[in-house]
Amino acid sequence: MNTPAGEVVAALAALTRGDAPIAERCFREILAIHPDHHVALHGLGKALHDQLRLDEAEQAFRAAGQMAADSALSDYHVGLIRLLRGDHAAGGAGWEARLHVPALGHPAIPLPPWTGTAAPAERILILGEQGYGDVIQFARFLPAAAAAAAGRAADLTLGCAPPLLPLLAPFCAAHGTAAVTGTLDPRRFDRYAWLCSLPSLAPAMPAGQRAYLSPPTSAAELWRGRRPDRRLCVGLCWEGRASHPQDHQRSITPRLLAPLSTLPGIAFVGLQRPPLRTASPDGLLAADWGPKVEDSPTAASMLAALDLLVTVDTALAHLAGALGVPALVLLPWVPEWRWGLSGEASAWYPSLRLLRQGRPGDRSAPIAAAAAALSRADRRW
Repeated sequence: MNTPAGEVVAALAALTRGDAPIAERCFREILAIHPDHHVALHGLGKALHDQLRLDEAEQAFRAAGQMAADSALSDYHVGLIRLLRGDHAAGGAGWEARLHVPALGHPAIPLPPWTGTAAPAERILILGEQGYGDVIQFARFLPAAAAAAAGRAADLTLGCAPPLLPLLAPFCAAHGTAAVTGTLDPRRFDRYAWLCSLPSLAPAMPAGQRAYLSPPTSAAELWRGRRPDRRLCVGLCWEGRASHPQDHQRSITPRLLAPLSTLPGIAFVGLQRPPLRTASPDGLLAADWGPKVEDSPTAASMLAALDLLVTVDTALAHLAGALGVPALVLLPWVPEWRWGLSGEASAWYPSLRLLRQGRPGDRSAPIAAAAAALSRADRRW
């Protein structure tokens, strides 16, 4: 008979491969014998969440939080459920609990936190966090944060990952903020905040604003000259980062895109950066720009040169939205909180249209919806 540890490992493996019903059954079997096993309760909550049984999931996470010495993980998961439902006020506290979940990688910073108000001449460090898409999404709040700091003659500096610096530096400079990368010496600053906490510190920037980032103009013109022909040119991205914990839900098998190849008058352009786990179907791509995606400004220039993007939930979707480029986003049955539970409109990016699975695992449904949208003669996607 397996030990409880072995049973937990097996249940977690089922979650990892996307088999939530099997994971649920395994966690319930563990809890029938060990009802105070908080790891199994967290796992049960995640298995229920991945089946969109959100009320049950929240109950499981709350029960886990009551039994564990550290309730931050429970608060974080409950917050994500509230955010997914669109209740941002109630979800905010849970969202901030992410900073106390060790697995999410927020190190201790030897500075006092910034609370949104600055003393005169304070130097404030804003730290990018999580994935590139998160940084792009929450960068919209930097101008409001910079304005709050400037009101007291304080300085704001964004620390971000090297691939994002060339894209974000001009945006930051336009709003009186420096953008830097690499190892930062905390002694150069007086306070700090994490970028994804800015909505609670500087909420004046509207979430539904239109384009706030811009590609390099000359580079965008260069890529326009490389379009396959004068037909409708549509970018394609079918894989996210493999290390993402939900990548098995969001990435798709490229062969599912094969129905798009029958659409007349469309030239598809690959934007999938190598290495590829699976190649695109033969004959689908009129051009493949993926190997040339060297950094975020290059990707932004490519997007600006195309008419439309069709993508799974990746940083490229956030980049298109931040640029105001039209995009059809193929969402999984259980989307990330930022996309909400229903509807085709994005509260964050007006240029995106969200195409959702109608039932678990039905990855063909969003692609069929994308094909129907691409077939419209009026290009109203």
